[in-house]
Amino acid sequence: MHLSITAAIAGLCASAHAFSDSSPFILFSTAKLSASASQDQLQSGSRVLESTKQLLSSCPTNHYLFISQPNLNAGHLSSKAAVPKLSGFLSHATSSYSVAEVAGEFDVKSIADYVRETCQLPRSAIDMIELSPVPSSPAESAKALKGNDDELGLVLEQYEASAGDSYTVIYAGGSRTETPQTYTSEFTDSGVGQAELKRRLHNANGVRRQEKSDRKLPLFAKYQYFTPGVFMGLIAFLILMSILYVGISALASLEVSYGAFDKDMGPAAQKKSQ
Repeated sequence: MHLSITAAIAGLCASAHAFSDSSPFILFSTAKLSASASQDQLQSGSRVLESTKQLLSSCPTNHYLFISQPNLNAGHLSSKAAVPKLSGFLSHATSSYSVAEVAGEFDVKSIADYVRETCQLPRSAIDMIELSPVPSSPAESAKALKGNDDELGLVLEQYEASAGDSYTVIYAGGSRTETPQTYTSEFTDSGVGQAELKRRLHNANGVRRQEKSDRKLPLFAKYQYFTPGVFMGLIAFLILMSILYVGISALASLEVSYGAFDKDMGPAAQKKSQ
């Protein structure tokens, strides 16, 4: 049971964009898998899960590596150049099983739990790796896939050296961290609806331009600091200060002789006291 993943996915590359919630599934092993599985390249997650359990029910190898790649779809693996390290290991595998598009949820961890319980393997015999999510942008996705493939190549080389000639690798898409956003127009006519949409768009653009121009204005031009209330307060303050100044000046100008405070001890004062 040996199927070229490149040919399988390339055949359905055009339909990869039609199923936004689908992801590819790849299994390859150093052992010869005796069980047969469906070769349909569009299957549900539950069907692929059952087929994988049948393939691994005999515990064909001593080590298992489970790789999860979030946001992965069939279009990302449409050529060997996208993932050269993975394609190289896949081409040298004894057995392989692949599905271009797995529709619905597919949990790699459930397969790992099944293998652990069925084969009674220690924890060291089962490894799980989650690669960095693939961005939605085509340019960024190609760069991310290349980086993940280089990392995966190093992991597979180390795994092959430690596990020897008895290992199985499962590579599948993980949970989606990005959901493509689509827009459906609410206007079906070409008259009033489109005119209203253009008017709203024009108003929105005008508001954005006004906000951008306001951000570049000076601080005193953007905000009004000297309001009429401030001016009235300043005028009242100046009037009160002038009154206070006049009062202080009047008090300071008073002149009183020191003799006014001395007690009169002359003859006239003595007669008056008698």
